[in-house]
Amino acid sequence: MPQPFEIKVLIAHSDPLISAGLDATLTKRPDFKVAVCNPESTVSHSTASHFPSPDVVVADYDSGLRLTALKEAWTDRVMILTHSDSEAKICHALEQGVRGYLLLGCRLEDLMQAIRSMHKGGIAWDPLVASRIAERMKQEALTRREEDILEEIMLGLSNKAIASKLAVAVGTVKTHVKSILSKLDAASRTEAVAIAQRRGILGGKRERRRRRVQEPPSGTELSYASQHPRRRCGSLNADATILAPAP
Repeated sequence: MPQPFEIKVLIAHSDPLISAGLDATLTKRPDFKVAVCNPESTVSHSTASHFPSPDVVVADYDSGLRLTALKEAWTDRVMILTHSDSEAKICHALEQGVRGYLLLGCRLEDLMQAIRSMHKGGIAWDPLVASRIAERMKQEALTRREEDILEEIMLGLSNKAIASKLAVAVGTVKTHVKSILSKLDAASRTEAVAIAQRRGILGGKRERRRRRVQEPPSGTELSYASQHPRRRCGSLNADATILAPAP
């Protein structure tokens, strides 16, 4: 009697409780063959002992980004399962090549549908992820200077204080503030900060600063992201599976 077709799923989630739950749940399904590895270990060695080439990898946000940076044939089949719905973090992940992005709390049926879709070569996004991408496409991006000023607004600084801190004229700050409000479709400075925090604009800016500080010196091995063109976050691909929200 022929064996049922199995999708090899590697779980590389940093939360041991989530890993155990995924393992226990997916193993019960006849079309999934599941293995769990420690994402903090050398993943290439872990996968060799579990699956030489997994069909789909389910990981947390940070582990997922590390996995997509590996030069392995399976690294284009990484699905991130996370609580973060930050627009900036979502787009950064998609730019790095992540093809699946689901939020914790999604239905089990949606997770399995996403795994099957990715196994067939498609991509799978949570409905909220798709809406974040659509919002990014609709909104004009802030300039670096506007991000700097918005961060100072978040700290409660006045236009005069911002001008003094950034060594620019008060009129220049007022012009940037007006542009920020227009781009974020905000009626006030407070609303602009709230929108930016929801979209992850300010958090993404701080993360980019941190990564620039931690960049390796010249001569060290470059990551996948630095050797390949960055994908633009934005186009809703016809092969995308946008999961239906829970009723």
